[in-house]
Amino acid sequence: MLQPEKKQFLVICLLTVVLSSIGFLFLHFGLVDYGYTFFILVPLCIGFFIGKKPSWKSGSIIALLIGLVAFFYLLITAQLEWFFCVVMLFPLILILTLTGMLLGWGVRKKMESNKAKNKGFKLSIVPVLILLFSATIEHYFSEKNVYNEVESKMYLSYPKEKVFDYIKSVDTVNTDKPFLLRLGLAIPQKCVLEKEEPGARRTCYFEDGSIEERVTEIKRGEVLKMDVVKFNLPGLKWLKFEKAIYLFETKGGGTLLTRITTYKTELRPRLYWKFWEAKAIEAEHEYVLNDLKRRLDRDAVNQP
Repeated sequence: MLQPEKKQFLVICLLTVVLSSIGFLFLHFGLVDYGYTFFILVPLCIGFFIGKKPSWKSGSIIALLIGLVAFFYLLITAQLEWFFCVVMLFPLILILTLTGMLLGWGVRKKMESNKAKNKGFKLSIVPVLILLFSATIEHYFSEKNVYNEVESKMYLSYPKEKVFDYIKSVDTVNTDKPFLLRLGLAIPQKCVLEKEEPGARRTCYFEDGSIEERVTEIKRGEVLKMDVVKFNLPGLKWLKFEKAIYLFETKGGGTLLTRITTYKTELRPRLYWKFWEAKAIEAEHEYVLNDLKRRLDRDAVNQP
């Protein structure tokens, strides 16, 4: 037979995986939104349920950590989430689940000191009721999408007309990848503009999908604005790109290129997710703009 400590360790690992999977299924089937209920209350409640059981605190934390790693590993191998999304989510879930465990421990100690074990079942029901109430309120009364904008700039020592010609269509994007792209973000491969006129289609291809844009404003060396009309990248159910904009400005004998992406997202709390969304889109911008500079520099050297 397993020793009580080892048995408890395995129980906590299993509970963490099972409860986390149930919470994800609620999200997957639309029972909860990508908001406060799922990202804050669910991990708090999972930690609370686990925290009411164990007495070996240090082992419980290790077991929880192993259980969370196992759960996220299952998500990645089943291709339900990107590795990058898991990296963003893990710190938030870990901190909140540990907080929930501390609350559970505190409640258990209080019950033991007051000899109120008969109230354990009622206290276990309270988090479930809170989740149901919160999910309902958030689903029907909160704003579903939030609009955001991310802007990146790069100075290039070339005329703005030449910069425009090199970015309107790109045969192959191939340069050093920023760190976040190595964590599983979609990697751009090429962009094709069919015509230089409003209404024309510009399609950007990625390793695992594509983004189709429609030109709304175009002027060589001045501006290239596009609306995103079709979005086919796996794993981003919570985000939708809206506009892609390039602005060209003569500065210091070269060009100051501004890249703007506007998008809408369902993720909350915004204080946490806005930071990661911006970092992810900035990494995509950096990759494309660095490749633009590489191609301009390469051709300038090779020109007679």
